[in-house]
Amino acid sequence: MMIKNGQVLKATFTLLIGCLFALIIAEMFLQIIDFPTRPISGWLNCKNKNPGQCNSMGFRGVEINYEPDDFVVVLLGDSEVYTSYFPVEQMPERHLESFLRQYIDNVKVFTIADMGYGQDQQYLALKKYFENHRADLVLLIFTARNDIDNNLYPTSGGNNTIKPSFWLKDGKLMGPTEEWLEPVGTKIKLALLWRFYFGKSIGEHRIEKWKKNILPSSYKPFKQYDGEVDYSWQEQWNKHPQTAYKGIEYERVGESMKLTPRSEMREYGIKLTRKLFSEIKKLTEANSGRFIIFKEERPWEMEDAGKDKAYLLNGNYYIMSIRQYHDNLKELFDGFEHYRIPLNVDDYRVEEEDFHLNHQAVDLLMEELSNIIGGKGYFKRK
Repeated sequence: MMIKNGQVLKATFTLLIGCLFALIIAEMFLQIIDFPTRPISGWLNCKNKNPGQCNSMGFRGVEINYEPDDFVVVLLGDSEVYTSYFPVEQMPERHLESFLRQYIDNVKVFTIADMGYGQDQQYLALKKYFENHRADLVLLIFTARNDIDNNLYPTSGGNNTIKPSFWLKDGKLMGPTEEWLEPVGTKIKLALLWRFYFGKSIGEHRIEKWKKNILPSSYKPFKQYDGEVDYSWQEQWNKHPQTAYKGIEYERVGESMKLTPRSEMREYGIKLTRKLFSEIKKLTEANSGRFIIFKEERPWEMEDAGKDKAYLLNGNYYIMSIRQYHDNLKELFDGFEHYRIPLNVDDYRVEEEDFHLNHQAVDLLMEELSNIIGGKGYFKRK
């Protein structure tokens, strides 16, 4: 019996050693072919989306070249600046530079922007820009429908793509979680392979952590409402139950800025975004530049606030308020140099279902912005 047990033990030990060597060989092979790769935190879309139209930093737009006496402007933003739906020669940077030449001949405008960027990636990308370049003026175009949401969450999109993220602790800005475009997660390929096929992604783990430990309570819809009700949300959801107002329970929809009363999460998001504004401002001023925020005012934003409106969705009532929307923006921009530029055109969207500004609206916005800048004497160097 003792001999038999010894043989079993020996066979088991041999099997374990064999498995260990097999795993080591598999790991070495995966390391050699570099598969799977570690996920990157943050993104640059230009090389894949618009090849041949990228500057040396990887952003869509002209190359970052200027002379010592040039006045350098950086246009900071998201898809409204990236404008993948326009030819490269019609990007906002080209419009703005053309209009600014009415005030100064030696001006250059460069883009630091990508689709889905919040102020977190904008700040870190600008930080990288200043390592090798300068800017006399940094202009941030704020996208009211989703910039706060992009700052609130550590991931983006349905696949929870990770990005360097910041958060508040006792009112102080913390982070980033890692540097911009830095690989994250384990370097062990077998562990990456297991996670890819069977486990949760880093993004899934991170979003769960944020919801559990960092983000305060989101908007709580009403169960009853006695006033007039709009049923259009429910009708949209009935047609498209998989996509319509997806994420509204976490305020991850464009309408979130109008929800009233303001939730703890929206209050937190405003404070977080203001902290990021402050970091961008300090960074710009430390590099001898001036920081300005601007946003377009669409026709509906310039209408009378009117009454609050209730929308029914799956038994819940969501109260929307233009007044609340403007209060949120007022608190967000207070203390920063900013300009809210009216778009006095009825046709301002790329398409009916696409909220991005069309060519006419971008042209008008850049012209008005250039007039503001030109009238302020910003071209006089310090």
